[in-house]
Amino acid sequence: MTAKTTETRKNTVIRHWDGSKKFWMSPTEFTGVVVGKEDTASEYVISDGLIGPGGFIPDHFHKWEDQTFHILQGQLEAKIGDEFVTVGPGDTIHCPRGVSHYMKNTGGAEARILSYIIPGDWAEDFMAETSRQNHSGQRDLALIEEQFGVVYL
Repeated sequence: MTAKTTETRKNTVIRHWDGSKKFWMSPTEFTGVVVGKEDTASEYVISDGLIGPGGFIPDHFHKWEDQTFHILQGQLEAKIGDEFVTVGPGDTIHCPRGVSHYMKNTGGAEARILSYIIPGDWAEDFMAETSRQNHSGQRDLALIEEQFGVVYL
């Protein structure tokens, strides 16, 4: 059980949706860091995601992190583990580490997602490396798995 304490090493963060640096994660999917590991003592990262119509988050899982998604806008088909669901604004998905997840924007407008990644040690570096690989066209999924614990299926 966690001890009760009034001490914190976390920072207060106020940021507009469009104020985060966006990383290119896959075709028509961009993710930004709203609250970074430096703000939370690496306990978690909060990210914002944009998925264009027909765009998707590729099927993958995290070895070392749990991830929770809140759908703010748009209609998505999701595969969480072996379960297929349709989600929209107000829906939440929690993926413990090791559970694969995939989401596709099935609507005609941009989908917006808020995500919590726990712990936050590798999240931003993973996003930066994935974006770098996408821009260069040099995909190295073995490096992504080894350094960041993300396994694409």
